[in-house]
Amino acid sequence: MDSTIVMYSWIFMGLFIAFMLFMGWVGMRKTNTSDDFATARSSYGPLVVALVIAAGISSGSTFMGMPGLAYDIGTPSLWYPLLYPIATVIGMLFVAKVIKKYGDKFGTRTIPEFIGERYNSNFLRIALTIISILLIFYVVSQFVAAATMFQMMMGINYETGLMITAVVLATYVFMGGSHSDIMTDAIQGFLMVIVALVVFFSFVGSVGVDGGFSDMLATIDRENPEGGFSQLFLAGHDTYGAFWLVALLFIAHLPFSVLPHLGNKFMAVKTGRDLKKLIMYCTIFATVLPLMGLGGMLGLAVVGSDAGIAPDQIVPVLFSEIFPPVIAAFLAIAVLSAIMSTSDGLVVSLTQLLANDLYRKTLVPKLNITKEKAERNELLISRYSTFIVIIAAVILAWTPPEYLAVFMWIGIGGIMAATAGPLVVGALWDKATKTAALASLIAGTVTYWIVYLPFGFDFSNPFGAAGIGVLVSMVVMCAVTLATAENVQSTSDSEVETSI
Repeated sequence: MDSTIVMYSWIFMGLFIAFMLFMGWVGMRKTNTSDDFATARSSYGPLVVALVIAAGISSGSTFMGMPGLAYDIGTPSLWYPLLYPIATVIGMLFVAKVIKKYGDKFGTRTIPEFIGERYNSNFLRIALTIISILLIFYVVSQFVAAATMFQMMMGINYETGLMITAVVLATYVFMGGSHSDIMTDAIQGFLMVIVALVVFFSFVGSVGVDGGFSDMLATIDRENPEGGFSQLFLAGHDTYGAFWLVALLFIAHLPFSVLPHLGNKFMAVKTGRDLKKLIMYCTIFATVLPLMGLGGMLGLAVVGSDAGIAPDQIVPVLFSEIFPPVIAAFLAIAVLSAIMSTSDGLVVSLTQLLANDLYRKTLVPKLNITKEKAERNELLISRYSTFIVIIAAVILAWTPPEYLAVFMWIGIGGIMAATAGPLVVGALWDKATKTAALASLIAGTVTYWIVYLPFGFDFSNPFGAAGIGVLVSMVVMCAVTLATAENVQSTSDSEVETSI
């Protein structure tokens, strides 16, 4: 990497870290209770929360993994950035209002708690809490992306980049929890929108390629004949080999917005009346950010297929090739902000599995302790479990996976398959029963792992396995509800309130 780019990268990184720590301090001043740490409930406007959700959706996978896939296999991989924002926003339309309503009315803080209260079932809450530990795969993919950016743009080794990422995240999440997460992510989301637009216009303008747009397309066809723009599918590929596989990718993303680190953001918006604006803003941002995938195609034309780099490194390499050093460094740090914006929300969500779902909702009712002491303990657990999550992520990220976009879905797929029925169907259908939710969660989870794992069908495509699991979960939810609705009284809002 050019020494001038490295110098500017360190300058921008210093400013970036200082800003993150300052937001951590501001968040700490806003954090007085464990609920503040967990949700920042009803504290922010729809535009801010939309930037946060869009940034959380568009993680290191969007900003490095998807361009990497496009660079490696070509046009068929663009199905991913084309379809997942549409599916995610559709899913958001189903669940956002219900999550906000229950959160405001009953004080739910996490998605497992929401499902437990929705169906009046401790088993469902605890089961989903355990399943949600799979988010650690998502955290690991973000740490790998961040360390790779440090390695490429700042001239340090991968392991050192990993440690810097861990220390910065641990510090500001420990201080401010959800408030720090939301304030930093809103700024980071804005930077991410700028970077995605820069990449899009660079692609349209064929920046860095001799000749015009048609010459760039011809170069891409020469560099990767099987992945040129004339190819919709890649024969034999696990994810992009046929239309039905791409359809499964779309289906798998329908419950994406209810992942624990995203679903709890609906609780942070000021009022339920803001949800229409929130979803409108999310639609705009979630459509713009995946344009990063075109960076991989432009990189194929500018850098060539024989550059000797890992696919996920194409974005920083492309920036260094087509932009002046100061701009390349700034854009690279903005990409790093994309990674951090998802990592902090994931870390907060994982801490709440311990502090809220296990301690407050499971242990506290069985312990003879005062409400004030339980509150203090929960806030302490929330903060100090930050270090547990981050240490685990560093250990698992020490040896990076080949494809970030695929690796993170190993865990996400399991959560999606488990929650699609209880959350998506349950949000649309008031008569959905607890029995149906239990059957749906079990059926979706078992289906996903049987399809995906080597001792099952060995379907080595986590998107497809998740899509099948989501379909099974939703079908079982509908079928069992129809079979039990007459015999088992559905849990209405008033019944949930009475049980609480």
